[in-house]
Amino acid sequence: MRTLSKIILGSICLAHTTATWAQSAGDREAVTLVMQTFIRSFEKSDLEVLRGITRADGSVVGYSTRQNQVVSQSIESWSKGFTGKPADDEAQRKRSFEILDVSATGAVSKMLFDYPGWNGVDYIALSKIDGKWMIISKSHSWKAKPAATQ
Repeated sequence: MRTLSKIILGSICLAHTTATWAQSAGDREAVTLVMQTFIRSFEKSDLEVLRGITRADGSVVGYSTRQNQVVSQSIESWSKGFTGKPADDEAQRKRSFEILDVSATGAVSKMLFDYPGWNGVDYIALSKIDGKWMIISKSHSWKAKPAATQ
């Protein structure tokens, strides 16, 4: 009887672990799609694409060297820079991301920017809201490139 109990308990644990892994894999894929879409919105400066993956009431925060302070604004306010016209130097801009963590309802991604004149890093927080992954915050930092590498 003890052996049968162990087999049943082991089977239950395996089924739970498999179901959790499958959910995590699906969530990771969904977060990856959101981040790929985020990059596409930058490439095209497409506000409509951006609106499909961000919460307007989310936040953008980062340190401004010009203002010598931390600056915070809503995603809606920040997104006004998306004009529908790609940047003149878009062909020289490189963006990539990596998923740092995905849980049942939250995720964090790191996005790297290599632009003419500067490099940047964004940390993107996502939440699963009503079954859909959405970007809820973006924390950015950047640094000017030395003149020789521009």
